[in-house]
Amino acid sequence: MFKNLNEKDKKKIYTLLSLVVVCAIALIAMPNLSPKDDKKKEVVTKNEPKATQIPSKEDALESKLKEILSKIEGAGEVDVMITFESSEEIQPAYNSNSTTEKTEEKDTKGGERTITTSSDNKTIITSGSNEPIVLKTNEASVKGVIVVSSGASDPAVKETLYDAVQTALQVAGHQVEVYAK
Repeated sequence: MFKNLNEKDKKKIYTLLSLVVVCAIALIAMPNLSPKDDKKKEVVTKNEPKATQIPSKEDALESKLKEILSKIEGAGEVDVMITFESSEEIQPAYNSNSTTEKTEEKDTKGGERTITTSSDNKTIITSGSNEPIVLKTNEASVKGVIVVSSGASDPAVKETLYDAVQTALQVAGHQVEVYAK
């Protein structure tokens, strides 16, 4: 088959064929190696301690609203879900330095070149305990509220729950829905 080729060409072809065979063997062996790695990962993740969840301000607000609404006469068992447009935003204090440098050059042939370089350096101001100093905190804005109550089948109780949510969260009426269980 390779009788018409010189020795250099034959060596190149045999080298390429050997490389193809090695790659094929590697591709066949690869799937057999990965399940062992997955088993090791499973063992490691099973032994890791579970992180304790700290209730966020949003969760605390939801549970507090649920507690208050359940105390309304006739409301019965109450469940509350609050959705937020964004999370709480903290605005830290900054030291700000801005510099602008403008260089104008003219060459002997009448050409002009203007180079403007500007830099803005902001550094967060921290307290003695290395915590950033906060200028302002913007609370998370409420997008909508759903209340499910066993007493909401009574129109008077439903209206009271509806008004209570609007007052407590300072939201518009179209952002609140009250349903019966």
